[in-house]
Amino acid sequence: ATTAHSLGAGLAVRHLVTLGHRRIAFVTARFSPTTKALREGWQETVASLGLPDHTGLTHDVPSYGSSGWADAYDATLRACREAGATALFVHSDSEAIGLIERAHEHGLTVPDDLAVITYDDEVAAAADPPLTAVRPQKHRLGVLAAELALARASDPVERPVHRVELWPTLVVRASCGGTAPVPAPVSR
Repeated sequence: ATTAHSLGAGLAVRHLVTLGHRRIAFVTARFSPTTKALREGWQETVASLGLPDHTGLTHDVPSYGSSGWADAYDATLRACREAGATALFVHSDSEAIGLIERAHEHGLTVPDDLAVITYDDEVAAAADPPLTAVRPQKHRLGVLAAELALARASDPVERPVHRVELWPTLVVRASCGGTAPVPAPVSR
């Protein structure tokens, strides 16, 4: 069992586009195992929607609270603003919270000056403002993986391999400044 992370990135980008954003930056914590799929989904969706060139809109940052994080987040915000970004798609919640903290330090308000959407939804609701988030179905994923493993272990006959891919969901909160409906994802 796995999560369709690239589809989740598409949900985020499409939501921001419905709110009028055309320059959407992708920011992720370095060394995240989910980054590759999210980056691919962001790139595919930006291209499929015909958004302007996204050069300079992808950034890897250190983990929130790690050594040098504030300076790195400041540089990322500066680069995003210089590239014309009006919205950030950030993995994960803690990095989104750190970016908002640094944006506030520089006089920017979320969502008025910069929309922010996060991927994970572990602590997004507790942020100020509460973060719109793409939520992977982590609990359901764990249950399915356990069920599949138990079924394989309990049956001595070789069972076919099952691949289950769960789609994440979008939880709309205040950090994007709107509650526009999200278009349904396109099946692959």
